[in-house]
Amino acid sequence: MDLRGKNKFIEDNYSMIRLRDDRKIKEDFHKLMREKEILYFIREITKALVSTNSIKEMSKMVYHFLKATYGECTIGIAVNYPKEKKISDCFFFEKDQRLDFEDILYSEKGASKLLKAVLDKKEYIYEKNTREGPSVFIGRVPTASYFAPLTIEKDVIGAFTFQIYERDTFSQEELEVCRELIPFMTISLNNTLQNKKILMANKILERYSKYDDLTNIYNRRFFYKSFDKIYRRSILEGEKIFLYLLDLNNFKGVNDNFGHFAGDEALIRVAETLKRLFFKRGEVRRYGGDEFLCGIAKVSKEVVMELAEKIIDEIYNLDIYYNNSGGRVGISIGILELDSDKELKNYFLQLDKNLYRAKNSTEKTIFIS
Repeated sequence: MDLRGKNKFIEDNYSMIRLRDDRKIKEDFHKLMREKEILYFIREITKALVSTNSIKEMSKMVYHFLKATYGECTIGIAVNYPKEKKISDCFFFEKDQRLDFEDILYSEKGASKLLKAVLDKKEYIYEKNTREGPSVFIGRVPTASYFAPLTIEKDVIGAFTFQIYERDTFSQEELEVCRELIPFMTISLNNTLQNKKILMANKILERYSKYDDLTNIYNRRFFYKSFDKIYRRSILEGEKIFLYLLDLNNFKGVNDNFGHFAGDEALIRVAETLKRLFFKRGEVRRYGGDEFLCGIAKVSKEVVMELAEKIIDEIYNLDIYYNNSGGRVGISIGILELDSDKELKNYFLQLDKNLYRAKNSTEKTIFIS
């Protein structure tokens, strides 16, 4: 080869080498930019994930992110309930819509790959041969599926699935992104579950602060708050309003002769009777012990007395006995008409006096003033 030929050979090969190097540089550059873009979106979505306390919102975030990044897909997040032996509260998204998904019982392990991931505490990847084996799919049958448990320390609190349709296999990037998201989904799910527990505890506390646990009617403390609104409005509108304070006669004999269980049953029956008689007419509360407090508005004094007499008859006909000789428990009623705008609690001294007069009267068991 002459000198000119050698120079031509070197020039041609140099161009090829440079072209190959340029392509490699471009590929590395695009790969770097892609990684940078993915890292940016992961950082943004993980910040959003840990700030939400909604499984639904968390599921939608992950779905839209994975769909925008990798194409049409299905994702699912579910909560594990080991005591009930089931996966529940399932939030699955496909084609921008939430899919209905029933609870998965532990007994269905052979039919659920999502449950398998929970019980085995490890991830599973099914590619190409996804259609084979146990079915667990949500909508359409995917070409590749990923299942992973959401684990706090050693406890599996939920599960995640990512399913695709346009390719037979996952890219390494897709799997790595899912694994990057899983810790943040786990934190978000755990926060959601903890908040649920707090809300449930608060509801229980709220119920105990309002209700009498035995009779399932409101207690005295809540009566002041709820009936005060009715009282204020009635006074303002010039409507008549009355309080009843009721006390069971000879109730101590029920506990002494038949036991406290019989006494509790008697109080429950009395409360049910009062609720029925005052239904849509007034309010009933347990005042304490064997005493009950009732309020009624927009009625005449005659109606108030008729209702009191009906209460006495119905309580007597409950056939609650306080001894073995057939002595029946009755009821005494003190009634007070409210006629000014003073604090509701300030009426109770006079109301209590009216009840005392009713209990000590030899002629009648109702006293009104």
